[in-house]
Amino acid sequence: MLRCLIIALIAALPLKAAPETAEDIAKQILAPLLDPAKVATLKGDRPANTRLYKVLYWLETARERGGEVFAVIDTAQKVAGYAGTPGGNADKLAISWSRQKLEDFGCFNAEGMAALRKGGSPKITKGQHAGDSVALDHVLPRAVVPELAARFYNLEAIPARENLAKSAKVGKRELELARRWNREGLLSAVGLAATESAFKPTVP
Repeated sequence: MLRCLIIALIAALPLKAAPETAEDIAKQILAPLLDPAKVATLKGDRPANTRLYKVLYWLETARERGGEVFAVIDTAQKVAGYAGTPGGNADKLAISWSRQKLEDFGCFNAEGMAALRKGGSPKITKGQHAGDSVALDHVLPRAVVPELAARFYNLEAIPARENLAKSAKVGKRELELARRWNREGLLSAVGLAATESAFKPTVP
């Protein structure tokens, strides 16, 4: 009797409505996924990669439902409490860039979206890299700047084979980003020094 009563009470509880609009997705799903306080608690070798794949899934879903990419990210960041900050602006640019790359790669088909929703890597179906998988590359290598391992702005979607070829190289682009992030308070002096030490100019 008690078990039946408990089941009846649970069944009577109001169900939380699934997010339907782009704004709902931004506030209810993307905001918690982007929240820097929550991201900072992630553990593992590549702590933010799975989370970013899920972000890209929901961002594309919001776009399909009429949301503008930057506006959706802005809304999510406002709820998460870091919109307009240097970190928020850097995340917004990096995430929107990776979303565009996935679109260019033809990753937003049914199979790709299913992989992204689970936090997995989608297959590339368009262009010269078709057949390869997507990898989330640390722009400033983890081996050089481990402090940015769980920062969305330090991740970008590239073909997996390119990621393997890049390894832990630090070139001009990486050095310029490190210096800018240091000025904006997004990279420590220690991290900048490590990047400068690892820099190797491209030989013409």
